[in-house]
Amino acid sequence: MTKFSKYSSNGNGFILIDNRDGKQDVGNTQKWQQLCQRCFGIGADGVVFLESSDKYDFHMRYLNADGNEESMCGNATRAITDFYRRTTQTKNTDFKFTTGSGLYSSGIEGDVIWVHMAVIKDADLYDLSSKYEDAQDSYYINTGVEHSVFMVYDAQEVDVDSVGRRIRFDEDFPRGSNANFINQIDEGEWRIRTYERGVEAETFACGTGNVAAACMLWDKEYEHRDEIEFLTNGGILFVKRVDGFIYLGGQTKLVYTGEFND
Repeated sequence: MTKFSKYSSNGNGFILIDNRDGKQDVGNTQKWQQLCQRCFGIGADGVVFLESSDKYDFHMRYLNADGNEESMCGNATRAITDFYRRTTQTKNTDFKFTTGSGLYSSGIEGDVIWVHMAVIKDADLYDLSSKYEDAQDSYYINTGVEHSVFMVYDAQEVDVDSVGRRIRFDEDFPRGSNANFINQIDEGEWRIRTYERGVEAETFACGTGNVAAACMLWDKEYEHRDEIEFLTNGGILFVKRVDGFIYLGGQTKLVYTGEFND
């Protein structure tokens, strides 16, 4: 039997497992895929493994719901921060850890967990309008995971699963691209919906997608505020910049703990 914790970060469901002893077969794609299936398994958008680190507090290994490893997941970093704190019973509130995308840091402030998004790369301002003709503007960036961002008149009206799937498998993106659709609600407030590769559907929220959207809004000067509020289907997420550094913030919740058969 293996112990696990089920977490929700703005509706993103994760299975958290302490694998610091290295006993879990992370490469057993079928096993993790089945556990992530709703109705037939635990049900989750991904599996997050807490692993040991010689230099930092821990290493995060992340698998998408399809059982394949992904380099990074923003909302999972918030979940594993709380999981590590509970598992080790540490009184610390600030942590450093690695992912497949590099070094990150996180901090707990009340009921909000902030993550320093240390890896922002490959920002391209080229026109993506051919990918979605109804977009007012577009952007591509790697925020630890590849993202396309489309500014639209009303994100609620977008067929995210259909359009997002087409963009995700577009031949211009060899590894695939997540697809985000945003529209402004008010000054400093934006609605966002995301299609995530690996889940192959719209999810309630996507942390790296929110960061990608914020980068577009700042780089293209749609926003001059240093903190942006995003309304996701799973609630509010925040992205802020401080002295050139970008942080993702939001609440995360331990839903329940349990065990599954190995």
